[in-house]
Amino acid sequence: MKLPSLHHLLAETARVARRFPLTLLCALVLCGVGIYIQRLDFRQQQDLEWLFPALSAAGLGLTLTLSVDLAAERYRWPLGLRVLVQAGAVGLLGLWYGLCPAEPTLVWGLRLFLLLVGLHLLVAVVPYLPELRRQADTPGFWRYNETLFLRILTGGLYSGVLFVGCALALLAIDNLFEVHLDERWYPHLFTVLATVFNTWFFLAGVPQDFAALETAAPYPRGLKVFTQFVLLPLVVLYLAILYAYLARIIGQWTLPKGWVSILILALAVAGIFALLLIHPIRDNAENTWIRTFARWFYRALFPLLGLLAVAIGTRIHQYGITEERYLVLVLAAWLALIATYFLVRQGRGIIWIPASLAAVAFLAAGGPWGAFAVAERSQLAQLRELATQHKLLQAGKLDGASQRVPNLPAPVRQRLTSSFEFFADRDNLAAVQPLFAASLALPDSLRRPARRQKSRPSEARLEWAQRRWTQERLFDVSGISRTSYSEVDGKQELTAEFHSKPPQAQPVGPGRYWLGNLRQESYRFGPGDTLAAFTVPQGQFRLHTAGRGGLLRLEQRAGSGWQLRLQASISSLADSLARRHGANPSQGVVLPAGGFALRASAQDLTLHLFLSDVTRRQHQDTVRYGFEGNALLEFTPSNLTQKPPAK
Repeated sequence: MKLPSLHHLLAETARVARRFPLTLLCALVLCGVGIYIQRLDFRQQQDLEWLFPALSAAGLGLTLTLSVDLAAERYRWPLGLRVLVQAGAVGLLGLWYGLCPAEPTLVWGLRLFLLLVGLHLLVAVVPYLPELRRQADTPGFWRYNETLFLRILTGGLYSGVLFVGCALALLAIDNLFEVHLDERWYPHLFTVLATVFNTWFFLAGVPQDFAALETAAPYPRGLKVFTQFVLLPLVVLYLAILYAYLARIIGQWTLPKGWVSILILALAVAGIFALLLIHPIRDNAENTWIRTFARWFYRALFPLLGLLAVAIGTRIHQYGITEERYLVLVLAAWLALIATYFLVRQGRGIIWIPASLAAVAFLAAGGPWGAFAVAERSQLAQLRELATQHKLLQAGKLDGASQRVPNLPAPVRQRLTSSFEFFADRDNLAAVQPLFAASLALPDSLRRPARRQKSRPSEARLEWAQRRWTQERLFDVSGISRTSYSEVDGKQELTAEFHSKPPQAQPVGPGRYWLGNLRQESYRFGPGDTLAAFTVPQGQFRLHTAGRGGLLRLEQRAGSGWQLRLQASISSLADSLARRHGANPSQGVVLPAGGFALRASAQDLTLHLFLSDVTRRQHQDTVRYGFEGNALLEFTPSNLTQKPPAK
């Protein structure tokens, strides 16, 4: 076999760049942003709000721009129309970038998944959309998708082998020649191969001569063997299991388990995929069994789809529609239509499978008919119905509902918990604001401060406090306790959770207070980074860090300001340990507990700091410190109740 020359490789590279310029640009953006992220620490990533929008827009752009270029090429669009449609695609990506949140939420993550599925299926059908109006299949559609499928597998194999080989080469250079390579070279290498190389390799194999795909070609024997002796027997096995389960629940007259929905969908996908793989040889004289299997497979789906409908319908009746239940219900309806269609058409018209599924994905991703809007309306209706049925409303509001109906049945509290958690998990308390008189908006104390004050309080604690407040707000205002059911040994176990926020300063004796769970991350720091704030009979105090986490300061409120009472040097301890054990040891150093205790005293009080972990990070001339531990604050007997005068 003649190896390709360098000239040929360069020519192919240039040809792909001319044919799919926008798709390659999206791959380059993915690569560049991915490498940029890998060179940032966690705090720096949190500060950049454009990372997720850029990554997701570039990911969507890969298949969107590829579909546009394939359509322009296949249908011979004039240059002006092609440029106009490409500009429209770029505009849609810009719209996504502008609307997308800084961090992937449940709703936006699922919406991104649906759009990615729809766009990948669009690539599979866009050159053959006229096939939707034809009575018979042409060989070109199947061979086109066979080429794409095999190219994806080959590209993944090549990229994987290259990564392993190059990673081992870097490791050999590092170990044999004592060249200390940056460990980030490995994720950088993976990113380049997974984005730029893999995309370029795949695009080089995308068919360009569509007329040649219509000519007869031998069917891959390995594909037939895999489908006939591996995939189809597995489909038959799962059919037998599901029918045995169906017979069992009919015999026992019990409701099916929700988990059966996943198995039925997996069976349907595997069966349809197997039939698509052997579609070109279904009419051969020696393969009449394929047509027989296809007819009985589609017929066998209907009882199982009925079982799926009962399973998901039971959950919807109990808890309303969520996005996941919406998608299961829509997929069940789609499978029923596809099975009916292929029974009527006798297995012809396979382009309808990816085309219709792409339409379902796009429709479910947004709009008043989409998964998110339907789920929100369903959960809101459930909440209103429960509140009205059990007389929880007063003047149309749920505030203090537990006082009006103190003995709500556990199943009702569980359903209310499900609805409350639905809106809290999606950070959408505004949707249920009409049912509450108290404000469900974040209080000013938990709102994100201006960037110049971003370090007080720290972003991590602020985000945690926001999530905690959102999760508990509906329960706090209504007074309804959080309740849930879980399945244990086939029986329902009732679980009620009760929460209490202990004071940050726990009294452990006269003038002695225990301060637990003090934590300062070495990659999150800022001036005035408060770790604990508490009020005791001796006054109002706070513990916070300074000097990039190197100093722990105890301050007391004095008038409108704060007065420094004492401080402990974390940096002195960490620096001395680094001099003794090295600034970059190969693994964490375990020390005796006694070596991790610090003591700082003032005239009338003493702070004992018991550390469990100390971290020292040095980048060039910048050193940052982190620690975890507990503290004991002691006041002298003469000042146990005396407060300092206000200044």
